Amino acid sequence: MAQRKIILLLSGEIAAGKSTLSKGLENTFAFKVLKTREVLKEIGNKKLSGKKPERNFFQKLGESLDSSGGGKWVLDNFNESFSKTFSEHNLYVVDSVRILKQIECFRKAYSYSVFHIHLVASKKILERRFYQRNEFESLTQQESEQKYIAAKKDKTEAQVNTLEEEADLVIDSERCTKEDVLIRVASFFKLLAPTKNELVDVIVGGQFGSEGKGQIAGHIAPFYDCLMRVGGPNAGHTVYEEPAKHVFHLLPSGTWRNQNAKILLGPGTVINANKLLEEIAKYKVEDEFSRRLFIDENAIIISENDISEEEKVKKTIGSTAQGVGYATSNNILARLNADDKHKAKYNNKLKPFIGNTAQILEDMYRNNKKILLEGTQGSGLSLHHGIYPYVTSRDTSVSGCLSEAGISPKRVNKIIMVTRTYPIRVGGTSGTFVSQEIDMETVAKRSGKNAEELIQKEKTTTTKIDRRIAEFSWEMFRRGCELNSPTDIALTFTDYISIKNEKARRYDQLTSETRQLIEEIERCSGVKVSLIGIGFDYRAIIDRRNWK
Repeated sequence: MAQRKIILLLSGEIAAGKSTLSKGLENTFAFKVLKTREVLKEIGNKKLSGKKPERNFFQKLGESLDSSGGGKWVLDNFNESFSKTFSEHNLYVVDSVRILKQIECFRKAYSYSVFHIHLVASKKILERRFYQRNEFESLTQQESEQKYIAAKKDKTEAQVNTLEEEADLVIDSERCTKEDVLIRVASFFKLLAPTKNELVDVIVGGQFGSEGKGQIAGHIAPFYDCLMRVGGPNAGHTVYEEPAKHVFHLLPSGTWRNQNAKILLGPGTVINANKLLEEIAKYKVEDEFSRRLFIDENAIIISENDISEEEKVKKTIGSTAQGVGYATSNNILARLNADDKHKAKYNNKLKPFIGNTAQILEDMYRNNKKILLEGTQGSGLSLHHGIYPYVTSRDTSVSGCLSEAGISPKRVNKIIMVTRTYPIRVGGTSGTFVSQEIDMETVAKRSGKNAEELIQKEKTTTTKIDRRIAEFSWEMFRRGCELNSPTDIALTFTDYISIKNEKARRYDQLTSETRQLIEEIERCSGVKVSLIGIGFDYRAIIDRRNWK
């Protein structure tokens, strides 16, 4: 939808918040700003020819221009300043207008494109704000007070509040934060993103993790403007690459495949700062020309103590001992002492990347940018919905991922649930399967693959522990569908059904047994198996999507 032309005229007493609002409109919505104060300085400096101005010189100059031209000087300077951009750019703000005639000149010139907003505040607040300005830092209190008295005596300033009657919108800035004022103005012009535009696709695991989410995410990543991750560093998401595969512990799996996308680590992310910095350097995420990575200031930082404490108990539930559980529990307990020192905003190593991901997401929604949110682990390891106590420290369902990212369910377009042909769990004491446990030799015999190669392939990425394997569980699959409401299924490791699938390039080239499984999965889920993993190389995914 084409954006309408907006010329916003701001009015209000000194320190009512006009400049703060115009700066917010410029930074957030790309308004072009005309500052009448700067215009007067430019005109005045030409008249002075190097002479020092008297205290009220610029106020008198403004009155003179208003008197001689009926207030048209503001419009004339607006036209001169933006003549080259006016046909292409639609958003402008004038900071500020001070008499009715200035407003009337704009309305006659641009009619329905002109809007007038007036800001008010109490006398006490206006005076306090005036003294807080940076320009008065070097002055004594008496000098500042004299400046304020002189400014308020100005004839034009004394009548500014009469413009309130003419305004299209009046905002009491005393009762609002600067962010509130900006949001009210943006909503007045319908500049805020609609709350129902579906721009987010989510990838989640449907079993016990290690379903191949990384390869799926890497495959579809080039279609997105932003890649986002939540969860902790205990997952190693692997993406095929030559000469060596890429393993992502904290960065989104598509970071290398889509080097133009913004990268966000949401407020629910649990971060090992040193490991993250290693990934940032390895994958050349940042350069001197652009900023890609933004880490939410409220993300949780793992301490050395978190890691050492988790190391002591890792064998009890097959933990990877990365400190995620202890860091997460500390995040809950620390609030009892009003302690937030474990948050990312206090980590000096990550300082260049800290930001407010909610604001970045809002900007993307407004500009119809597509976002891929990548979860970690799998639904069967959910703290609330998995086989307790053999679970992880967070909710790994799509709802949990959205919560940790700060994304509304109304924003979601596609939910891709990744499912293996044979689910796996970490060896040892990591808990039972829902289905019958088998061994790699059985899988090798059925598929025609080499058993030793399978055993080596299925060692955990982070801790190099052997994984256990089981039959496909229809009960778990259906539970995953109930928890995540997928719009699409990604079925991975079909080469474990038959080694012949590795050479398939189309759906019809898969073995009949594989196609039969896919058809049954589609009946059970009610949605399409749109991505099929056949191995681990550049052509390892059969893409049946009718979307991108």
